[in-house]
Amino acid sequence: MNLPLKRFLCWAAALTALCLLLEAVVFNFDALSTRGLTPIPLTLADADIRREEIAREQNDITAVMPSTQTQKPLLRTTAAFSDLALEGIHTAALELTGDTQLIRAQLALSDDAHRNGYASADTLLILPGQRAYGRLESHGVLHGLTLTFTTEDETAALTGVTLNAPIPYRFSVLRLAAMLLPALMLAAVLCFRLWTVILDRRNPRHRLAYLLTALLCCALVLAVAALCTPFDSARFPYTRGLEYPFENSVYQYRSLAHAVLFDTLAKGRVSVDASPDPALLALENPYDATARRDSGAEVMLDYALYEGQYYSYFGLTPVLVFYAPFYWVMGHLPAYTTAACFFALLTVAAAFLCAWEALRRFVPRASLLLACFGAAAAALGCNTLMLQACADRYHLSIASMQAFFFLTLWAGFAACRQKTRLRRSLLFILCAVFTCLLVESRATGALAAAAWILPLFIRVLLSKKQTWKRKAADALSFLLPLAAGAAGIMAYNAARFGSPLEFGQTWQLTLEDIHYNGLQLRDLGQAIYYYFFEGLRLTPQFPYITLGTGFVNRTGNWFYGIANAGALTLPLAWGALLILALPEKRSRGKLPIYLCALLSTPLIALLDFDIAGVAQRYVCDLLPTLCLLGMLTLTELSSRDVQEGRGRSSALTSLLCAATCLIALCLVFSNYRNFISQYNPAAYISLYRIFTL
Repeated sequence: MNLPLKRFLCWAAALTALCLLLEAVVFNFDALSTRGLTPIPLTLADADIRREEIAREQNDITAVMPSTQTQKPLLRTTAAFSDLALEGIHTAALELTGDTQLIRAQLALSDDAHRNGYASADTLLILPGQRAYGRLESHGVLHGLTLTFTTEDETAALTGVTLNAPIPYRFSVLRLAAMLLPALMLAAVLCFRLWTVILDRRNPRHRLAYLLTALLCCALVLAVAALCTPFDSARFPYTRGLEYPFENSVYQYRSLAHAVLFDTLAKGRVSVDASPDPALLALENPYDATARRDSGAEVMLDYALYEGQYYSYFGLTPVLVFYAPFYWVMGHLPAYTTAACFFALLTVAAAFLCAWEALRRFVPRASLLLACFGAAAAALGCNTLMLQACADRYHLSIASMQAFFFLTLWAGFAACRQKTRLRRSLLFILCAVFTCLLVESRATGALAAAAWILPLFIRVLLSKKQTWKRKAADALSFLLPLAAGAAGIMAYNAARFGSPLEFGQTWQLTLEDIHYNGLQLRDLGQAIYYYFFEGLRLTPQFPYITLGTGFVNRTGNWFYGIANAGALTLPLAWGALLILALPEKRSRGKLPIYLCALLSTPLIALLDFDIAGVAQRYVCDLLPTLCLLGMLTLTELSSRDVQEGRGRSSALTSLLCAATCLIALCLVFSNYRNFISQYNPAAYISLYRIFTL
């Protein structure tokens, strides 16, 4: 047995023992320390239980978005126990009945240390039908206890309160694995000096390591898909397949925009097969949200209204790439969660392919370790899993955009290195096809890809290594299919909105009259702050982070902000700011390409800010470019140190990649949709109990 292997086995044994100790004792300390407690049930008849309807937080969205007007009222229940006179109270167990919605309850107490009022004691996340345990450390005598929870569920009711209930012992294999596996990976890297291994693309072991990393990311996608599988798909339209032809009017499926778009194509139409409400058409300005509300007209929100017809302004790509093939095979249309899983897998595969080719071109002697870590961080750092967990019409379009962004760049990078004319031409054709599919996913993605592809394409045409005949073949291979695809897109736009360059955003029926929205350079500072720098907030409760929230209102335009975090909250993106630190020698023409790509991100941020506003999903337009740039820059800087025998920068880059993946995982559960907590509350609360500190 060689020395590195012996050293690794020793470390593995020690780390396993440490993690077992942490899991068995430290994380179950509350269970061990409360084993001898004698339960004290409280009688609900002795409590003062009150229920009142409370007003929601008011903002402009309630006035213009119909779905908020049909929400159930918020009901706050308060149960107060007084004159308890109990000593030695350490825990409280709560039981509620009701629907399957998760309920957050606050406990407050009055004891000898707080005689003049109530002090906050603990906050519990409760699933009706399951007992929840919290710490209730009273000082001296416990005089009073209050329990408060707010929910839309009218059937939610408190059914039991037990003091000094022993907290159950829960040995979690998942938590143990979450501690042990990263520790073993770190030990393997150090003991076998994996950080010193330079990527050899012809080495089968290196290819296998890269492939296994990609498969691990795909496994995370499938895990999110499992978490998004609801206990009752009938209750959640985004999670169930849809029979086609539709049984009801298209109005019944308005939130399933891509299914409606499939319907229009299947019928050979460009407009939606639904007539607008005459009351809507009678309005002087049907795009005025307040006028629509006052008229009482029925509206298909988030569709385009043009010359008396409804149109879907969402891109065709998800329908062409997934919905149509799925229907031909399965005989029904897919759920949004199914489509989101497909595009998440496609994004991961495309990101790994793109990273492989980008490293080949720009970082020829990359570290194997950093290539694997960097590709994983680039794939997950684009918020791929969050887009999957938030599957709906908005997020599916962005997920499709990210997948074809990476595919476009992969095909372009791969084409440039081919020496045979046939392969080179085929890859340039494929790059053009992917570009057209990118445009029909989300137009801002095309701007991001163009910042990479155009400088690269110009460099190919100016290269002295190729003959003019070869350059002409390359140009025609790319430009001819691109022109054909652009002509088709423009013809489709003209058939819908009378202009080849109009994608439908101007005619949206949305939360504001978007006619007034336009690019304003004075907004660049705000756009940069919200899209790059708005930060995360840390909490000790799963999933550990919360997002910034706020509203940006100004005369003329109405911007909304819902749970946002800037792109630079992902550590991998920091590397994009270091491109000027790269060596100039043997730059392989990357610095102009990198700078062009980097400078495109403020433009995209300004465009999104002025046209749409502030929301977490819009930041995803920037993340593919920033994550790819960050990965390439950090990998090159660190790999250079590896070649010179230093490993500190490799450790720092690995830490940034790991932090990026961790934040991306947390954002699956901490976003403005939080679908998993609705679809699968039992799984969500299990994770909450396992990982809350």
